[in-house]
Amino acid sequence: MGRKVTIAIEGCGHGELDKIYATLQLLEQREGKKIDLLICCGDFQAVRNLDDLETMACPPKYRSMQTFYKYYSGERVAPFPTLFIGGNHEAANHLWELYYGGWAAPNIYFMGYAGAVRFGGLRIAGLSGIYKSHDYTRGHHEALPYTDSTIRSMYHVRDFEVYRLLQLLTPTDIFLSHDWPTNIARYGNTAQLLSRKSFLRSEVEDGSLGSPPAAQLLQALRPAYWFSAHLHTKFAALVQHPPAPAAAGAAAAAGGGAGAERQSGGAEGAEGAAGPGPGSAAAAAGAGGAGPGAGPPGAGGFPTTRFLALDKCLPGRDFLQVLELEAPADWHDDGSPLQLCYDPEWLAVLRGTHHLTNLRFRHQALPGMGQLRSGPRPADLEYVQQALAARGGATIPHNFTVTAPPYDPAAGQRKGRMPQRHERNPQTVALMELLGLPYNLDHSELHGGPGGPPPGAGGGERGREGGGGARNIGRIDFGGTASRAPLTLAPRVPAVAAPNPEEIDLDLDDDDEEDAGAAAAAGTGGEAGAGAGGAAGEDDDAPPSDGEGEGGPSGAAAAAADDPMFKPIDL
Repeated sequence: MGRKVTIAIEGCGHGELDKIYATLQLLEQREGKKIDLLICCGDFQAVRNLDDLETMACPPKYRSMQTFYKYYSGERVAPFPTLFIGGNHEAANHLWELYYGGWAAPNIYFMGYAGAVRFGGLRIAGLSGIYKSHDYTRGHHEALPYTDSTIRSMYHVRDFEVYRLLQLLTPTDIFLSHDWPTNIARYGNTAQLLSRKSFLRSEVEDGSLGSPPAAQLLQALRPAYWFSAHLHTKFAALVQHPPAPAAAGAAAAAGGGAGAERQSGGAEGAEGAAGPGPGSAAAAAGAGGAGPGAGPPGAGGFPTTRFLALDKCLPGRDFLQVLELEAPADWHDDGSPLQLCYDPEWLAVLRGTHHLTNLRFRHQALPGMGQLRSGPRPADLEYVQQALAARGGATIPHNFTVTAPPYDPAAGQRKGRMPQRHERNPQTVALMELLGLPYNLDHSELHGGPGGPPPGAGGGERGREGGGGARNIGRIDFGGTASRAPLTLAPRVPAVAAPNPEEIDLDLDDDDEEDAGAAAAAGTGGEAGAGAGGAAGEDDDAPPSDGEGEGGPSGAAAAAADDPMFKPIDL
């Protein structure tokens, strides 16, 4: 048996670091086992000061300093290595400084707008933000000072980051997104989900709930685990992938991990699939290396993906899960404390796609219309490997730098001011130097002012505007069920209606709207303000499941109903 890596997963953080860390420390004391890493699935709210609050998209009455500033200033130090992606309520100007990833505070690492890192030999990849069709093919045109519009479009997912993630060919153990992949609700106990969140019914039924780009990544990357947040409820699902093309045999050489067998072709994962599943139907027609989205030899993943969404940090809510995963057999464990490390393949992708960065409003064409999975260029991978060897290894340096004055409660200031320009974070500059690339995130250097082309940018047409084993394991229902993946995850049962042609989706940008819907749904009680005792347990107030009705467990879901996964933590 190899080394076990214990990872805690948090849903929406909403700045409640003190409470989250206190809960995990209590769990460690009770069970006598160290937690190696904490992952947060968005709405982390890395707010350094009152000015940062002015860049966070939410009604002013919900803007609160919370506790991150204490960790930024050095008043407190995160007791666990912490990894997070962005959601739709973030300090946008702070995260833009760390677009490629970096330390938001000592021991607290932001994965960037898209990113992949290694921890204990496991690859963890993620996509920040949420999907909105009207911004998906825009460039990152949002410059300070933000307007009422750009403060929201700032966190909308872009096709460029999705294209970059599609270039990862070696298997991904864990993937993170804030919103859910499209139609993932049909791969679990949909009836139970709707009994708790009844206001989601229309989006579940018409197929508009979730993120099509996330579904595309799920089908293409086939990670062992996928964690999300956003909808403030716990929900588990199981996606069984069809066999990968036989040409993907080289992927097995990339290493094992996550307590599951990496898929390299063959029949694994096909048996028991309920319904078409990802990568089938139209996608199957392009398999075997044909077509612009076909994966090259070496592209692979896992036969199944276990999906889990978690709630926000409130008492009586399912906001936390702890998993114990097995490190890959080929990972060298020298017994030292686990460290976050660069992922060489991801750095090679960044280097090879740097010239495609777009800071203008108009869309810039991507190779293969953004569907091509060619992987990083060998020359870029070699460059990265040599650069990492020259600096002594792939460990991410602890080079956190304060770039804004931390909040001082004693100052008596009541309101911040919208920042007027983005800062160059030394961490981002250092990463660009490591990769031999110029810094390319300054909107002030655009030719022709805001909306003009960035230096060195090509033309491009305006695009369309739409769119192992585990610890704390227990009983929960799972739903069951290529290289070229469509933008929707095929449901395991026929959709009630075709996807909405107007691309209308659930908009939770306003917390008033979300909270109003949640208050009407059953089993979402609880008050803010609890300390470590606010760990999640099962929601006893939720009505019973409708059983075998549409969306309920059937096929592979019924077979997996007793799979002891994602047991609630009882504190």
